[in-house]
Amino acid sequence: LHTWRSVISGKLLVAMAKSASHGSLILWIPVLLALLGVCWALLQQEATHKEVSILVTGLRISITGSEAQRAALPQTTPEKERDAFVIAFFVVAIFEVNWTLRLLVVEPLTRLFIGAQGQQLIKFSQSVLEALVYGIFAIIGIAIVPNQPWAWPSANWWKGFDSGDHLIMRSDLRCFYILYAARYIQAAVTVLLEPKRKDFLEMMVHHIVTIGVVYVSYFGGWNRVGVVVMVLLDPADVPLHLAKLCKYTSEALQMNIWQFFADRLFEFFAVLFFLTRLVMFGYVCWSAHLESKQYFDLDYAAKFCVLLLYLLMVLQLYWFGLILKVAVKLLRGQGAEDIRSDDEDEDPKKK
Repeated sequence: LHTWRSVISGKLLVAMAKSASHGSLILWIPVLLALLGVCWALLQQEATHKEVSILVTGLRISITGSEAQRAALPQTTPEKERDAFVIAFFVVAIFEVNWTLRLLVVEPLTRLFIGAQGQQLIKFSQSVLEALVYGIFAIIGIAIVPNQPWAWPSANWWKGFDSGDHLIMRSDLRCFYILYAARYIQAAVTVLLEPKRKDFLEMMVHHIVTIGVVYVSYFGGWNRVGVVVMVLLDPADVPLHLAKLCKYTSEALQMNIWQFFADRLFEFFAVLFFLTRLVMFGYVCWSAHLESKQYFDLDYAAKFCVLLLYLLMVLQLYWFGLILKVAVKLLRGQGAEDIRSDDEDEDPKKK
């Protein structure tokens, strides 16, 4: 056992050394250390430190606490100046954790266990982090949103909107909102650092529109429908990235069983995508556009929010078209391929 530990530790150090030899770690370490300093500096502000503590405590209680504890969570309205510093902290923190895990844990382990190199290593490590992030946010959303007293029926998303009560949010819900905004802001930055994919433009539009929806709904009182959208958009991406990981593993190890798992996971992803992002999200768009009019007149901010929701729906339809192309390949007996995010400069003959 001691020998095996020594061998694995030695190989892991070699894998990390290879990362450093490629220059990625050498360039990233000062950046990550600087960002760690930024996080520390932000937390030195008393108001920011207090607010982060309130939000994180609310999130923890909402997930693990009793119904009485959740009902007793503090409630308040959004404040731009206060929340801006909190969002900045979480943006930097999520970016820091994302790239630290990727460079110091995921990439070395990927080299060690499946021998991935180059673009395959980048794709694999990216999918690991994506699966992790989408999974965590899906779990948090499913744990928090159904516990809100207004979660269902959808008429509750709009009743009393004119009174201004919708601006009042529990600390757990505000934490989820701010974390979600921070996650997509850092994701938009991360996309710029990744090798360009065929759907680079669509992904950037998706991230920017999502950030816009979060901003307008958070400060405009549309937070109820906003968090419902968040809960619906995350779950399908988990099996998608797990399918990608299985596919990359199959290519690296030349084992067909992993391609079998990739195909099954893709099938599950396609069904889940259709249900959550087309059927359920389609219902949300209908509710925001039409059902809401039964309770108040849509102002310009509300109409802009509806427009953003429909723009998100257009992107979902575009991606579902790509999914159908892969589904046709599966029906023809071909394996699922990552047609959504191949490199722009990838040689077509290698596909």
